Amino acid sequence: MAPEERIVVNGALIQADGRCTLIFLNNVSFLTEKHIMPPQAASTPARRIYFMIQNSYMATDQERPPLLTTLESFIDDFFQATTIDAIKETLESIRQLVARGEYYQALKLADAVMKHEDRFLSQPSWQDSRKA
Repeated sequence: MAPEERIVVNGALIQADGRCTLIFLNNVSFLTEKHIMPPQAASTPARRIYFMIQNSYMATDQERPPLLTTLESFIDDFFQATTIDAIKETLESIRQLVARGEYYQALKLADAVMKHEDRFLSQPSWQDSRKA
């Protein structure tokens, strides 16, 4: 990790004081700072899906059920709104990954859907927006 870089590990926010290497010796849920979407960036249908997967991934078992219900609703809404078969297939894959608890893989697919949406809407990515 770079100095001052932050990472979320099993819901705990960790910040590097100096350059360091982290080695996880067991299974943990983690996201690096550059992959953590702030709430205000969840401003489009695809971004809301990413945000809910992210939150479900970082949530405790007790916190997760209502998040998954909201995520399912967001996926349903996007699925109904799109006419692009490839996006529908990706949304179904996201659904399956989440059902298996493979949140990180689901985030990768949601990122691809966001990139498609960003091109369609001619807007910068949420990560580019953060830098401005």
